[in-house]
Amino acid sequence: MTVRLGIKSFVFGIYVVGIAILPIFHTFEKIPDVTKADFNKIYSSSINTTNEAIYEFTYSEMKNRTTALRITTELVSKDYVKGFPTIVVVRQQQRTLSWTIPMYLEYSDDATPYETVSRTLCPLDASHRSEKPEELNFFVDFSTFSKDPLNFTLKATKVEDFQVSIGVPKEIEITPSEPKFYMYSFPEGIDTVMVHATSKDESCAVMSIQKIQCPVYDLNTNVEFEGKYQTMTKQAAIQIQKADYPRQAFYVVFILKPLDKDCSSQLEAILPAGVKRAKNVTLEIKKTISGDKYYWGMLFAVALFGAFYLVAFLIGIFYHGCSKHRGIWMIPESHEEKLDQNDSGDLDSPVRPLNTGSESRTYGSIHKEADDDHNDLLSTMVKDSTSSSARNVSNNLADGKSVSSIDSEEIDFLNDADEEKDVFRTKTELFVYDLSRKKYKKQARNYTIYWRNLLAIAIFYGLPVLQLVFTYQKVLNVTGDLDICYYNFNCAHPWGQVSSFNNIFSNIGYVSLGILFLILVYRRKLIYDRAVQLESSMKKEMGIPQHFGLFFAMGIALIMEGIMSACYHVCPTYSNFQFDTSFMYIIACLCMLKIYQTRHPDISAKAHTSYLLMAFVIFIAVIGVIYGTSIFWILFACVYMFFYLVLSVHIYFMGRWKIDRGICRRLFVAVRYDLLRCRKPMYPDRMALLVIGNVINWSIAIYGAVNHSMDFATLLLGIFIGNLMIYCTFYIIMKLRYKEKIHRLAIFVIVSAAVVWGFALYFFFSNLTSSLLTPSRSREGNRDCLLVEFYDAHDIWHFLSSIALFFSFLVLLTLDDDMFSTRRDQIHMFKPLGKLFGRKRSGKKGRKNTDSSENDNNYETDDKSRPGACRIARTPVHEDAVVHLSAVQPGLCLSCSKDKTAALYDYDNHNLIDRWEGHERELTKIRNGKTCSSIFSASRDKSIKMWKSGNPHCLQEFNGHELVVTAIDLNHDDTWLCSGSRDNHVKLWDVNTAQCFLQSNIHRNLVTDLKFVPGTHLLVQTGEDKEVRLFDTRTMQVVHSYPRKHYIQMACDVSADGLHCITCSNGFGGNGCEVTLWDIRGRKIVHEYRDHGEAVESCIFLPSIGGKQLIATTSRDTTVRLWDMNTKECLSCFPVVGSGPLTSIICYDDLSLCVSSFNSGIISLKLSPSDFTLQQTGQF
Repeated sequence: MTVRLGIKSFVFGIYVVGIAILPIFHTFEKIPDVTKADFNKIYSSSINTTNEAIYEFTYSEMKNRTTALRITTELVSKDYVKGFPTIVVVRQQQRTLSWTIPMYLEYSDDATPYETVSRTLCPLDASHRSEKPEELNFFVDFSTFSKDPLNFTLKATKVEDFQVSIGVPKEIEITPSEPKFYMYSFPEGIDTVMVHATSKDESCAVMSIQKIQCPVYDLNTNVEFEGKYQTMTKQAAIQIQKADYPRQAFYVVFILKPLDKDCSSQLEAILPAGVKRAKNVTLEIKKTISGDKYYWGMLFAVALFGAFYLVAFLIGIFYHGCSKHRGIWMIPESHEEKLDQNDSGDLDSPVRPLNTGSESRTYGSIHKEADDDHNDLLSTMVKDSTSSSARNVSNNLADGKSVSSIDSEEIDFLNDADEEKDVFRTKTELFVYDLSRKKYKKQARNYTIYWRNLLAIAIFYGLPVLQLVFTYQKVLNVTGDLDICYYNFNCAHPWGQVSSFNNIFSNIGYVSLGILFLILVYRRKLIYDRAVQLESSMKKEMGIPQHFGLFFAMGIALIMEGIMSACYHVCPTYSNFQFDTSFMYIIACLCMLKIYQTRHPDISAKAHTSYLLMAFVIFIAVIGVIYGTSIFWILFACVYMFFYLVLSVHIYFMGRWKIDRGICRRLFVAVRYDLLRCRKPMYPDRMALLVIGNVINWSIAIYGAVNHSMDFATLLLGIFIGNLMIYCTFYIIMKLRYKEKIHRLAIFVIVSAAVVWGFALYFFFSNLTSSLLTPSRSREGNRDCLLVEFYDAHDIWHFLSSIALFFSFLVLLTLDDDMFSTRRDQIHMFKPLGKLFGRKRSGKKGRKNTDSSENDNNYETDDKSRPGACRIARTPVHEDAVVHLSAVQPGLCLSCSKDKTAALYDYDNHNLIDRWEGHERELTKIRNGKTCSSIFSASRDKSIKMWKSGNPHCLQEFNGHELVVTAIDLNHDDTWLCSGSRDNHVKLWDVNTAQCFLQSNIHRNLVTDLKFVPGTHLLVQTGEDKEVRLFDTRTMQVVHSYPRKHYIQMACDVSADGLHCITCSNGFGGNGCEVTLWDIRGRKIVHEYRDHGEAVESCIFLPSIGGKQLIATTSRDTTVRLWDMNTKECLSCFPVVGSGPLTSIICYDDLSLCVSSFNSGIISLKLSPSDFTLQQTGQF
């Protein structure tokens, strides 16, 4: 048994040893022969799983010469199996290189096989090369796991032109499987070069710059692993600094992508059968500027913008320093010197007191002592005022320093007055005085908030931006991916870690000119403050109100635009383009606000509201960048068109449009009375401009929604800049149309701004880059430097646009310098388009003694031969707004005006019968005594005067009210006169003795109108406390108060039978603006009549026609309306275009009517009893 086990163990040992040594003998049998091969000769062979091929090549290498070798292999067999390729391994002294044929460059099942593969071997490092020629060899091995034989070819060549020289173009042909690379060594004296490649076809390739080391990454799958690289179609450029390459040399690698998806978003082009994918590239190494040119380029920019400081300094010395142009405002003389000049008859003083009453005015002008009864509502009801402030106003008036129409005695604190802004804003002819009634200090503080808030916004917005863009730059430097940032690589001069320093430094213009603008504004503010100290009327009476907060904000925004643009150009991309545009949005908004604020200082938007809107715009821009789909563009277009429409309505109604639950009803009312009834807009000129603006902006929005070829941020910026240009041009044109002078310096600045903007836009549209395209497509627009070999076309845009913005700011700063000595009540608030409604009033001189023979021809007519033609008086009856009328008899009209006069006029024959003067302030009401043949007038001077026709002197005066008298009426036999005032008193006077025998004093009862009720002892009274009261005239006690209305009751009238009374209401935009019919006996509301778009100023009962009881009303919407009292139907609507608010209406038995207005004097109308239409018959 033991012997048997020993034999088995011996046999098993021999078996194991045999198994172990058998593969060794088998391997020795399969070792192929090594074929000695020569360069530039093609070798072919066949291999399979049992047969391999090895080729040995020998070459010489020297230390001072780099030898590059290229191996080209091709698989001849076409019936290969995809899973069994031929493996090629190149073995060198220090490394190996391998690939397969066919080669697959995509990780997909349908990847294209490339049977021909050509690779350049990594040259031997210079440190491993000997001084003398040395023989070296390398081996090329072919093997496969395919059992079927595979035929291949091999060719090895020496790359003779492997070294590239400066200025010598090199033609290169590449395919996806045949990449190539070349070497460049820096010569002495050259520190920076540009590697520039061009091609005529658009195939997607990659150009890579790699250090002198092995391996060289020259395949589509690994080219991004090392060095700097960028994709290219027709052009690529990379600036290389010697300091970044320790061996003072680098490789330029070119590969062709198998697909174009990395370079284009278009569909892949399908090549014809038998045509291989290839690309021809021209490589050229270009010399770039030296370090000295950097300093020269920077010095050029500093000198260019430093010249602006020098010019500004010289202008300040030689232009404003001379006596003719001293300062921006001419400093007025002291008060005593001015009195001496006035005494000597010198009328050339640049500053005139505003309260000169002898000068002629236009309808609607407002001066120190000119303000209608509703304007008094604004001036006397000041929110949160105190008695001390009232005393201050009184003192100012006593010193003659205030332009306001406020008397300290007339101030009350009714909170509702704060809502009555539309008293002024709805006038057709507005002046700067009308919209500069708020306290200067308060407004100055409001505008100061603009630059303070903007400074905080800039800090909190700018710091994260700096962090982000420099993070982008760091990522680019670390990864070498030059497709991250969209530079103009043909003119991108690196500095330190920054890739394109010139694009950053060219923004110095925004910063330097922004600082200069702040200095100029601050200087102007000092001059203005000095002028105000010498003469306080400069601030309160003269010129455009000067608020500098918006100018400071504009200067800060210009500086931040330069900083943000520089941040953007650290690494310009599609996603951070908003950094370059955010402050351009703010600049455009601030400029439009400034233009608007110039003539509307009281109604400009608040700072927080404006910046909130700007933040929303930037938010929309961000959404457009991230989700810029077709749905977004369409949605934006719809929202923008709606927003612009709402903004237009806001502008059309002068900031008095409310967005609340009643907006739909007000829109319905506006359409109804503007389009369906009157067919003429309330403000046709303003409407025309807004329609044009809507057409332009809607067209831009629709274009963007249909064809969104531009990036969203650029579209948004174009909208803002376009609207700003339109608005600024409109402002300048309107100054010329109103015959306002423009100083020569302002003209020079305007022309300069226009010229520079033209050149700037030319360079803006040079399209050097486009972040909407792929990086390679964007580089097709790259261009060489244009200015001092340092700045490209976009840098020139930075220079010119900063200068253009600076000039544009100066335009806004100096445009109204011609108005510094003009009284504010003579500075127009510009009306867009249309002719200027209203006519100049002639002076008072000679008016009083005008005889009837002169008045007989004092009219013009459209057609004198046509009966009933509209006859317009050549010389208006009143110089200023007509505030109230009283009927005498058909053909005669009694009127009173803000020009402090009352007049009796024969409008049939255009003959002025009588004129009465004697009140110290403007008149508020006029009443004709039917039985006593006397005329009674009420005034803001707190008095009531009685006059007789033919006698220019006051017969009797009724004194006793403490504030403006706002209402008067006579009883049936003219023995009693009833008056109401803002002092809360209603008084009954004996006409014969002018003594008050009864009175009522009700707290907060600011009387607006009152009427005796025929045949009763009742009196109807309306007031600003929104109540309608019935008084018993025997005791002057209130017997009934009707339910309080929501709005102030402006006027009232009583029917001839004494059964009904009507009152009209204040309001705006259809909200309020109603007429109310009251039952006097039933003590209740009967009807409300709604169709007017603005406050209803007056209402009267008309004579019954064909059984219809009619009511007539006038409104600030410039329309006269006739109503059926019982059915509430509006029977007729007559617009008086250009008239301004219609203040009063009277009617005669012959169905003729007269209407008074702010701007057009008195208009006579004729009522047709057949169809209830109104026709204008005259104007006087």
